[in-house]
Amino acid sequence: MPTITEKLLLERGHPKSTQLEKIKSLNLSDLSLENADLDSTLLRRLTSLEELDVSGNLLTKLPASLPLPALRRLNCANNQLEEVTSLKQFRMLEELSLEDNLYMTISDSYKLMFLLPKLRRLSGKEITSTANHVRFVSSEELSKRVSGLWERSFQERLPSSPSAAQARVLGKEFVKEAETQVKYGASSLSDYTKWRVKMIARELLSSRLGLQCEASSEEEDLSECESGSDVSEEAGSEQNRVPAAKRKEISSESSPRKKTCLSAADDITQSAERSPRRCVRFENVSTATDKAGLCPGVKLRESPRKSVQSLKSPRKLDQSQQSPMKAAQSQQNSRKTVQSQQSPSKSITSLRSPKKAEHSEQSLRKPVAIKESPRKADRPKAAVSQPDSSLDTLRKSPRKRQEKEPAKKGQGEEGEEEQGSGTPRRKSKDPITMKPLHFLQCHSKQNSPDDFSTQLWACAFEPRIDSSGGSRGHSSRTVATCGGESVCIIDCETGSVLNKYKVSGEEFFCLAWSTMTLLTGDGRGHRVSVLAAAGRRGVVKLIHPKASLAYGEFRASRRAVSTLCFSPAQESFLFTGTYDKKIILWDIGGLDCEYKFKVSQLLVLEAASIPLHLRLVPSAPEQHLLAGCEDGLLLFNIQLSKNQLKRSSELEFQFPVYKKEEEENEFRLIDSLSFLNNDIVVSKSAMQGSIYLWSWSKTLASRRKSREVEVEILAELQWSSTELPYISLSTCPGEDYVVCGDEKGDLWTYEVSQCLRAGAKTDKMIPPTQILEWPAPDRKGHGPIAGTSVNSVAMDPELQYLVALTDKNIAAVWRRA
Repeated sequence: MPTITEKLLLERGHPKSTQLEKIKSLNLSDLSLENADLDSTLLRRLTSLEELDVSGNLLTKLPASLPLPALRRLNCANNQLEEVTSLKQFRMLEELSLEDNLYMTISDSYKLMFLLPKLRRLSGKEITSTANHVRFVSSEELSKRVSGLWERSFQERLPSSPSAAQARVLGKEFVKEAETQVKYGASSLSDYTKWRVKMIARELLSSRLGLQCEASSEEEDLSECESGSDVSEEAGSEQNRVPAAKRKEISSESSPRKKTCLSAADDITQSAERSPRRCVRFENVSTATDKAGLCPGVKLRESPRKSVQSLKSPRKLDQSQQSPMKAAQSQQNSRKTVQSQQSPSKSITSLRSPKKAEHSEQSLRKPVAIKESPRKADRPKAAVSQPDSSLDTLRKSPRKRQEKEPAKKGQGEEGEEEQGSGTPRRKSKDPITMKPLHFLQCHSKQNSPDDFSTQLWACAFEPRIDSSGGSRGHSSRTVATCGGESVCIIDCETGSVLNKYKVSGEEFFCLAWSTMTLLTGDGRGHRVSVLAAAGRRGVVKLIHPKASLAYGEFRASRRAVSTLCFSPAQESFLFTGTYDKKIILWDIGGLDCEYKFKVSQLLVLEAASIPLHLRLVPSAPEQHLLAGCEDGLLLFNIQLSKNQLKRSSELEFQFPVYKKEEEENEFRLIDSLSFLNNDIVVSKSAMQGSIYLWSWSKTLASRRKSREVEVEILAELQWSSTELPYISLSTCPGEDYVVCGDEKGDLWTYEVSQCLRAGAKTDKMIPPTQILEWPAPDRKGHGPIAGTSVNSVAMDPELQYLVALTDKNIAAVWRRA
């Protein structure tokens, strides 16, 4: 057995260096090392170490004082580990291997999930969802039960002014009683439950009595519990302590750590309710008719596009709409690999449902040939897509637009600069010019070229992943769009529909991207983009577009899902806003090579009305969530460490437009919400006729004890006076650029860099930098397509492409000139 010396560490470390501080990977496997051989003083110098392999040794535990701040991968396989709590010092640990440690139990695995906040892979298995359930949901339930025991049986026994001795006696009795009475989960987890209950009970005594129990330090607490950490399956709920000499006889095949963890999701198999339609639009005050349930005090009329009554009732749920638990259990048998079909001009991949196979259908792509108007020769000329004999082409017909004049350029002409968001600004001093490139009809019902009624609701660009695995600030030309029964992945440059995912009877309202780590069979991972989409049925679909695979789904609500939002801080955390006026945080778990996943519900936020837009505050993405709802803009605290898994809003924001409240309109429906950088929020209310730019930090700083706070307006942008709601804007932080469509198909663009530099509030309404008029494409046999409501817009981070979705089944792609 070699002695651990500095020379040995340098020989076995990578990259090769003469300094221990520069080593990132160290292999100490198969050296027959024992506990005493690990020199903490020497190992403590490995401050840059990210990967450590000590497999194939004789270790029973790791040194308690071994701070390795950068350690992310640890291989302790094939040792004789008897306790795991010493591993809690590796707070950044993401992957841990403990195979072939005979004494390890499922309770040890749960302790590690709780102690290591970033752990996502344990002994070769993806455990993200289970770990978050243990950290938050399970801990919340145990805290409730321990607190209930105190209030029922011990609170009244405490004297009004107890002495220290009285408090210690009562506290000791309380901890012992809690360990005995508080039960939760499977009997194989009883050791973990007792360990966690003791910890919670002592925390409660400390907070309520200021009492420090004997052996209350974390190290003593953990080691005391570890002495009896092995569980016999035959013992049921009783905890047996197995002597070390006998534990070697336990077969690894019967280890309780191989038991399947319970799913946190409920099995919901009932039919989905028909949800309110977002296509209902505001009407003029003089001719409005009341519509209950959408927005209090607002009178509405039926949309000429689709009425609520025309919606068909959803069919009874089948396999394609099962619960998260069933989704996780049936992945291997139910996943369908996508089959490709050839359209007349492009190869289009049609994604299938993971639970119910559907016939793939060809999506129609309409190449555009935009001809220059004889009236305005200076209008940007659109590039011509590849010819397609099977599809008619669209051209722009000349028409007069005298009601609006594009505003003069004068903003956004500065060179590159940095703002609080850290996003590099545009280097060019030239004004931004966009030209129409493609007009696509890829969401048509039955692939009909005559479908100009399907409403398109949401679009978002795929985050581009660079070589280092990051995605921030890199441009992408791939955009996802949703509307009607389908979700499409489109290449903006070519106009090709790369993938199409269709669910008969569904109507998709929202989608969101996340960048996740896909773990391969050898334990390594690479970054991939995952798309979530949902709509009227309340079922969230999970799609891996690069693999042409819809790999899973789960039911978020019995009613429609109105909005989706992934957390940038936790890649597997997904927020859903639904028509039952709830915002729910889900952990959809990680990805492995078999696409197995588990879904866990972590948090429920109660909104007073239907949430339409969700945005995490960039400066505090793990703490604050903004929710634009049908009755106002709310702020929620989403910290999971608060042990309160059902919450109401903490704050409601008040806008100046509320003060000009009319009898039929309160201007409280927030139908647009986005961040321009870390501090500046861009939002608008329906029928407001303008767009607000306001400061998040200044607004929060002005907060008093009231639950309402006036927003600190920085600028007000002039916009259309339309009475149609649900027209959503978009921002491009890298260019200080804001875009919002209107009811006529035009795009109002704003370069606000000059306004941001000024910093101070201005009372003057700022006109748009430019209005991109609807090109009025002409389809043979139909004539010019009149302008229609632009429901949603999206831009890539470098503003090379702009995508606008309309009420007439047309996705318009603009390119920067």
